[in-house]
Amino acid sequence: MSQTRPFHLLLVEDDLALAELVANFLSLNNFDVSIALTAKQARHIAQEKHFDIIVCDVMLPDGNGFVLIKDLFKHQQCPVIFLTALGDDDSQIEGFDAGAVDYIPKPVNPSVLLARIKANLKKIKTSDKTDVLQFGTFVFDHRTKSLMQNKEKIAVTNQEFDILWLFVNNLNQPLPRDFLFQEIVGREYDGSDRAADLKISRLRKKLQLLGLDELVIESIRNQGYVFSISE
Repeated sequence: MSQTRPFHLLLVEDDLALAELVANFLSLNNFDVSIALTAKQARHIAQEKHFDIIVCDVMLPDGNGFVLIKDLFKHQQCPVIFLTALGDDDSQIEGFDAGAVDYIPKPVNPSVLLARIKANLKKIKTSDKTDVLQFGTFVFDHRTKSLMQNKEKIAVTNQEFDILWLFVNNLNQPLPRDFLFQEIVGREYDGSDRAADLKISRLRKKLQLLGLDELVIESIRNQGYVFSISE
């Protein structure tokens, strides 16, 4: 499951010491971890960043994890794992009914947690992922390689859509130039080839010409690009 960029993980856990322990361990294993100590924080972060996976406690100081993830699913297209002290059968059933892909009772060995996270990420990578993503008035349909706004089709080429699809699946996440080059051009980045930069620059200019100011591609000096959708 190697990849150039780290996996982005949202950890919803009100025990700060435990959250930091888990985050530090996962950060050593190619994970970029955002911590939310409350349901309110989790909702806010989920609107600002795109995640590959969410690990969520059930008993939070301002809410219930089973209810929370239904809100998170409005902004995230990723698997959710419950990590909680509630290990009874009824709670586990409720967790799976809420949409979780896994349910892990506390306490758990960090290595076991990592293995369960990787296993669930692998399932998602090898299964049919969501082909339609909607953010506000925009709908990205990978099946037809089409972009819609307010139900009106926007004229983009298949290649332009592929770049947009890559960006929208990593919304608000800085993407390194070597990762983008590999995905867009299909070969290893040699440190000087500007082929991917040229394609991205042309796409950015086209979005501006189409008046799609909500779709923003920003360059990060000496690093790569980040894509965002403004309201």
